Amino acid sequence: ALAEEALSAAVRVNSRALARRFGVPTDAEGHPQDMLVVGMGKLGGEELNASSDIDLVFVYDEGGETRAAGEFSSARRSITNHEFFDKLARRVIASIDGTGFVFRVDMRLRPFGDSGPLVVSSAMLEEYLYSEGRDWERFAWLKGRVVNRAVFMPPEAFEAACSGLQSLVRPFVFRKYVDFSAISALARIHEMIRAETTRRELGRDQGVNIKLGSGGIREIE
Repeated sequence: ALAEEALSAAVRVNSRALARRFGVPTDAEGHPQDMLVVGMGKLGGEELNASSDIDLVFVYDEGGETRAAGEFSSARRSITNHEFFDKLARRVIASIDGTGFVFRVDMRLRPFGDSGPLVVSSAMLEEYLYSEGRDWERFAWLKGRVVNRAVFMPPEAFEAACSGLQSLVRPFVFRKYVDFSAISALARIHEMIRAETTRRELGRDQGVNIKLGSGGIREIE
């Protein structure tokens, strides 16, 4: 609950600060857009413990440009939604995992990992999942859920965007037909975790790793 409140506050404060300079991100019809902060892993599953980091993926619904409007009518420079949300994502990370440290932030579960863009549109995410998505990502997205609240969008529009994201991811996670390849993929991941854990235990001569070893959190997950 603390992580979700902290993220929502960071998104709200930094979204408004950017909007005063660049305007409000909008779609082609002029409707305001918000960034969706997807909590993955233990944050997504509401299972954080005292030392957990938070795994995040940043998504926005539609492309477009920022516009000076309403409270932010004094904005002087328009930028693309992608540029706006990239700046916002960097500010949110710095707010949570920077000065004043709240939580460690891990962005490696986003499309293409560390080499990928910091924030993606729904269309970019869909294309990635169905052309590049790997078996472990199916399991990772099982717990993925939006953990922040709306800033610019009306509540019903924000909920619709969240539902749209869920509808996009669901067919990737829950394939229409489950065959033996899905079971084999899970077994392969399990074998890789076991092999890596064994390698670590032998290399450091520290006995059984209770986090990664047999019966540990990785195996349970």
